[in-house]
Amino acid sequence: MRSVLTYAAVLAALLALDGVWLSTTSPIYHDAMASLLAERVNFAAAGAFYALYALGVTVLIVLPGASRLTTMLRGALFGLVAYATYDLTALAVIRDWPLSLSLLDMGWGMVITAVASLAGSLVPGRQP
Repeated sequence: MRSVLTYAAVLAALLALDGVWLSTTSPIYHDAMASLLAERVNFAAAGAFYALYALGVTVLIVLPGASRLTTMLRGALFGLVAYATYDLTALAVIRDWPLSLSLLDMGWGMVITAVASLAGSLVPGRQP
């Protein structure tokens, strides 16, 4: 049961934080990617991403147990690697992809994943 609650805490943190982030930074992303954006968000794909990403953070970062600081640092590293996979690939293969967007997004990946990892670590009954 604790694993399910931990997953729920991680997922809720990711959704809440990304909701705020995307609503406040959407002009930056829109300006950089306007010609690439779909007319409508594919919510099934977005939902699959959040479900899978929260699972990875929960299983690989939070559940193994460590101090909260270590959990956050591991979450930040996981976020950097995950977001860099997308952003550096985009930088490598998409014409005129802005480096500044990749750096912004990779930084955000570190922050959101560190905070979501912390949220998961706050679930009662977790060791240590």
